[in-house]
Amino acid sequence: MGDAAVNLQRGIRRVVLSQALLTLMVAIGIWVTHGKFDAVSACYGGGIAILSTWWLGRRVQRAGDGTGAQISLYAGAAVRFVAVLVLLGVGIGLLKLAPIPLIIAFAVAQLGFLFNLGSTMPSK
Repeated sequence: MGDAAVNLQRGIRRVVLSQALLTLMVAIGIWVTHGKFDAVSACYGGGIAILSTWWLGRRVQRAGDGTGAQISLYAGAAVRFVAVLVLLGVGIGLLKLAPIPLIIAFAVAQLGFLFNLGSTMPSK
Protein backbone atom coordinates (compact mmCIF):
# COMPACT_ATOMS: atom_id res chain seq x y z
CA MET A 1 0.00 0.00 0.00
CA GLY A 2 1.49 3.34 -1.06
CA ASP A 3 1.87 6.50 0.99
CA ALA A 4 -1.17 8.13 -0.62
CA ALA A 5 -3.38 5.14 0.21
CA VAL A 6 -2.14 5.05 3.81
CA ASN A 7 -2.74 8.80 4.21
CA LEU A 8 -6.22 8.46 2.73
CA GLN A 9 -7.02 5.59 5.07
CA ARG A 10 -5.83 7.63 8.08
CA GLY A 11 -7.85 10.64 6.94
CA ILE A 12 -11.01 8.59 6.59
CA ARG A 13 -10.43 7.03 9.99
CA ARG A 14 -10.02 10.50 11.54
CA VAL A 15 -13.24 11.74 9.96
CA VAL A 16 -15.19 8.70 11.14
CA LEU A 17 -13.78 9.05 14.68
CA SER A 18 -14.60 12.76 14.70
CA GLN A 19 -18.13 12.01 13.56
CA ALA A 20 -18.50 9.36 16.26
CA LEU A 21 -17.28 11.78 18.93
CA LEU A 22 -19.61 14.54 17.71
CA THR A 23 -22.53 12.10 17.65
CA LEU A 24 -21.74 10.96 21.18
CA MET A 25 -21.54 14.56 22.44
CA VAL A 26 -24.87 15.45 20.82
CA ALA A 27 -26.52 12.27 22.14
CA ILE A 28 -25.31 12.94 25.68
CA GLY A 29 -26.51 16.54 25.51
CA ILE A 30 -29.90 15.45 24.23
CA TRP A 31 -30.12 12.69 26.83
CA VAL A 32 -29.53 15.22 29.62
CA THR A 33 -32.03 17.74 28.25
CA HIS A 34 -34.70 15.59 26.58
CA GLY A 35 -34.31 11.99 27.71
CA LYS A 36 -33.19 8.58 26.58
CA PHE A 37 -35.53 8.13 23.59
CA ASP A 38 -34.35 11.34 21.92
CA ALA A 39 -30.73 10.36 22.62
CA VAL A 40 -31.27 7.04 20.82
CA SER A 41 -32.74 9.00 17.90
CA ALA A 42 -29.63 11.19 17.85
CA CYS A 43 -27.36 8.13 17.85
CA TYR A 44 -29.25 6.76 14.86
CA GLY A 45 -28.88 10.04 12.96
CA GLY A 46 -25.17 10.26 13.70
CA GLY A 47 -24.78 6.61 12.76
CA ILE A 48 -26.20 7.34 9.31
CA ALA A 49 -23.57 10.05 8.77
CA ILE A 50 -20.80 7.73 9.96
CA LEU A 51 -22.00 4.92 7.70
CA SER A 52 -22.14 7.28 4.73
CA THR A 53 -18.56 8.41 5.37
CA TRP A 54 -17.38 4.83 5.68
CA TRP A 55 -19.05 4.00 2.34
CA LEU A 56 -17.34 7.03 0.79
CA GLY A 57 -13.95 5.87 2.06
CA ARG A 58 -14.43 2.36 0.69
CA ARG A 59 -15.52 3.72 -2.69
CA VAL A 60 -12.52 6.05 -2.93
CA GLN A 61 -10.12 3.25 -1.99
CA ARG A 62 -11.64 0.93 -4.59
CA ALA A 63 -11.74 3.56 -7.32
CA GLY A 64 -8.00 4.16 -7.33
CA ASP A 65 -6.70 5.77 -10.50
CA GLY A 66 -8.43 3.44 -12.94
CA THR A 67 -10.22 4.46 -16.11
CA GLY A 68 -13.72 4.36 -14.60
CA ALA A 69 -12.73 5.92 -11.28
CA GLN A 70 -14.61 9.16 -11.78
CA ILE A 71 -17.79 7.41 -12.94
CA SER A 72 -17.49 5.01 -10.02
CA LEU A 73 -17.22 7.91 -7.55
CA TYR A 74 -20.26 9.67 -9.05
CA ALA A 75 -22.28 6.46 -8.97
CA GLY A 76 -21.21 5.92 -5.36
CA ALA A 77 -22.32 9.44 -4.44
CA ALA A 78 -25.75 8.81 -5.95
CA VAL A 79 -26.10 5.50 -4.11
CA ARG A 80 -25.00 7.09 -0.81
CA PHE A 81 -27.49 9.94 -1.28
CA VAL A 82 -30.37 7.53 -1.83
CA ALA A 83 -29.22 5.28 1.03
CA VAL A 84 -29.08 8.24 3.43
CA LEU A 85 -32.61 9.29 2.43
CA VAL A 86 -33.90 5.74 2.86
CA LEU A 87 -32.21 5.34 6.25
CA LEU A 88 -33.56 8.68 7.45
CA GLY A 89 -37.02 7.64 6.25
CA VAL A 90 -36.75 4.28 8.02
CA GLY A 91 -35.67 5.96 11.25
CA ILE A 92 -38.44 8.54 11.24
CA GLY A 93 -41.23 6.58 9.55
CA LEU A 94 -40.75 2.93 10.38
CA LEU A 95 -38.85 3.07 13.68
CA LYS A 96 -40.77 6.18 14.84
CA LEU A 97 -37.64 7.88 16.18
CA ALA A 98 -37.74 11.54 17.16
CA PRO A 99 -37.04 13.48 13.94
CA ILE A 100 -35.46 16.64 15.35
CA PRO A 101 -32.68 14.97 17.40
CA LEU A 102 -32.07 12.52 14.55
CA ILE A 103 -31.55 15.27 11.99
CA ILE A 104 -29.56 17.49 14.37
CA ALA A 105 -27.12 14.66 15.14
CA PHE A 106 -26.85 13.78 11.44
CA ALA A 107 -26.03 17.40 10.57
CA VAL A 108 -23.55 17.83 13.43
CA ALA A 109 -21.82 14.55 12.57
CA GLN A 110 -21.32 15.84 9.03
CA LEU A 111 -19.20 18.61 10.58
CA GLY A 112 -16.59 15.91 11.22
CA PHE A 113 -15.41 16.59 7.65
CA LEU A 114 -14.70 20.23 8.52
CA PHE A 115 -12.58 19.31 11.52
CA ASN A 116 -10.43 17.03 9.36
CA LEU A 117 -10.05 18.89 6.08
CA GLY A 118 -6.26 18.83 6.27
CA SER A 119 -6.08 15.13 7.06
CA THR A 120 -7.90 14.07 3.90
CA MET A 121 -5.96 16.30 1.51
CA PRO A 122 -2.98 14.82 -0.33
CA SER A 123 0.38 15.97 1.01
CA LYS A 124 2.78 17.85 -1.28
